[in-house]
Amino acid sequence: MNIIVELSIEKPVAEVWEVMGNQFGYAHRWSSNFKTSKPGGEAKFEGISYSLRDTTTERGNTVQELTAFDATNHSLTYEITKGAPDIAKKAGATWSLEAKDNSTMLHMDFIMEPKMPLNEEMETKIKTGLTASVTQLAQELKHYLEKGEPHPAAIKN
Repeated sequence: MNIIVELSIEKPVAEVWEVMGNQFGYAHRWSSNFKTSKPGGEAKFEGISYSLRDTTTERGNTVQELTAFDATNHSLTYEITKGAPDIAKKAGATWSLEAKDNSTMLHMDFIMEPKMPLNEEMETKIKTGLTASVTQLAQELKHYLEKGEPHPAAIKN
């Protein structure tokens, strides 16, 4: 199952990469999905001093481990190694940026491999939920970068 969300952020690619890539371990600053997030793990890639993001969500603790990190081409890939949805055998994403004059095109490609075959109704339901989640994540990142503050949904009480 593959969910792709793309949107334009009205900021230069270097500013978007600073938050999305270099600050990968601090997503709680801009995403309502994460109550907390902190970097961890040993450095495995040039340009970043850690290899995973340890987070707390409404569903509990999750870990997203980087499997690729390319600061030059503004892309990263991670696998959810703890706290993936129960139905997932494997889940992760590739995030990448494309410079466009004074704006940046954000590409979020989320991949989830289910543990078992899904009927059409269940697959549609899961895809709809995942699409909404990934879209919200992208929109909250855009808001944070363009407005200089967390999206209203991401403000913690």
